[in-house]
Amino acid sequence: MKFLLIFLGILPFAVKSQSFVNRTFSQLYDIQAKSVVQMGNGSYLVVGTQSFSNGFLSVHDENGQCIQTAYLSLGALSSFSEFTQLTKINDTLALIGGKISIAVGPAEIWQGITIAINQDGQILWSLTSSITDPGADATVRDIERLNDSTMLVLTSSIGNASNALSEVDLFGNVHWTKAYDLNADGFQLNDLCIADSSIYACGYQFASGTFSGIILKLDSIGNVIEGNTYDHVSQPDFIQVIAQQQCLILANRGHAMNSMDLIKVDYNGNITEQKTFQNGMGMPEEQASKPLHVIDSVSCWYWQGGDFGSYANKISTPNLLAMQSLMHMGNIQRMIEQDTLVYMLSSGPLYGIKKQVIMQKHYALSAVDSIDQFFTYCTYPTNENPLNELSPSRTSFTPLVSAGATPSPWYYPFVSNQAWTNEPFCVEMLGELDEENLKFGPNPCDELIQFSNFPNTAFTLFNSLGQVIKVGNTSNQGEIWVKELPVGVYLIRILDRSLKIIKE
Repeated sequence: MKFLLIFLGILPFAVKSQSFVNRTFSQLYDIQAKSVVQMGNGSYLVVGTQSFSNGFLSVHDENGQCIQTAYLSLGALSSFSEFTQLTKINDTLALIGGKISIAVGPAEIWQGITIAINQDGQILWSLTSSITDPGADATVRDIERLNDSTMLVLTSSIGNASNALSEVDLFGNVHWTKAYDLNADGFQLNDLCIADSSIYACGYQFASGTFSGIILKLDSIGNVIEGNTYDHVSQPDFIQVIAQQQCLILANRGHAMNSMDLIKVDYNGNITEQKTFQNGMGMPEEQASKPLHVIDSVSCWYWQGGDFGSYANKISTPNLLAMQSLMHMGNIQRMIEQDTLVYMLSSGPLYGIKKQVIMQKHYALSAVDSIDQFFTYCTYPTNENPLNELSPSRTSFTPLVSAGATPSPWYYPFVSNQAWTNEPFCVEMLGELDEENLKFGPNPCDELIQFSNFPNTAFTLFNSLGQVIKVGNTSNQGEIWVKELPVGVYLIRILDRSLKIIKE
């Protein structure tokens, strides 16, 4: 046996220089982050809403430190704003989407807003968009990159029944706008994706007191090729759609119950697979509006949760089964996996931060080299299998299509905000990580790992896929024997912490 070394391990530990976890909060404002992208210069851009309904943009350096914050200016024409979308177009251009309150005659209504920013967070141009009812509230629900030179901007109603889709180029010029309505019953579009040389839009329809999921198939200039509604006891609401393996994967938020979280349909609208994940802790007002992220042609991330925690699942799209899962003590908003980097944005609940009593919302930006490294922070593996559900019934429908109102060029400057606070820990529940030192070693190990001052302490051992392989208590000397384990990376859950160990 190797010589046993007991060393001091303070979480987080054993991470590469590229990895970080940084929590950001304001002493003056509650902040609810909604989306993040990493730009070509390595910086991260985060958007969301601070208290008093002001959309904010924050800029983080490559180490996750918040170096700049700003919000949309207040004034006679812009009393309130809210940012919920952020789409990276290329390494130097990203588009923010949301809504802004604008005076229209004697009334004030919400209109959709699209803001183009560069990699440093500076505004390049902005557009406001509305729906066919000029007195109805509207918001930008999604922004999708169509090709190297154009984007699609989806605007839909708030509590009404109308939608608009616009093609916009890199300079903010609007090429066309289509409006989508229905005579008898309204519907709302939530998200877009490009697949099979077509545009697919998803959302829900409300008719006769019941919600149904909908999918529209559009051509390259927004004309409807086909429309389908999907009825089920859960009263579906399709909130996001992505393309995978010659199929569409839809994230569903049922109005009647949490069921059929993921649904797969082919390009003709036929349902081929559906799954319900049993480990959600969702609170509808806190759930991520975009809980899917494409990894490659056969896998994606799907997450769900609320104020009290989130579950993320790395999904194999041929069967919609999780290959890897984690639970995080925070409300995951975005999770993006690249070739050598995984980064996650999560919002925190109304709880304290470390030993301070700060009853405000905050967010954490995390970046790691591999999923295993998340387990050394405030996450732990889970491996509960999803359930199969009965398929919804499908019906064809045809919406009304007309020329929509062209978005208007407006300029709303950002106003510099107060400096926000960074802390090098992740979002956690009340009490946070305590500062007690946890002594253990050796790591890497070959026969055992020993915890100092923790005899007969319960532990759970996971492999790198999140599967439980051993449950027990440490010995009277605080030892956990691992001699029988194959060489590899493992995770020990002990004292409400997840520790990565390497077996040699």
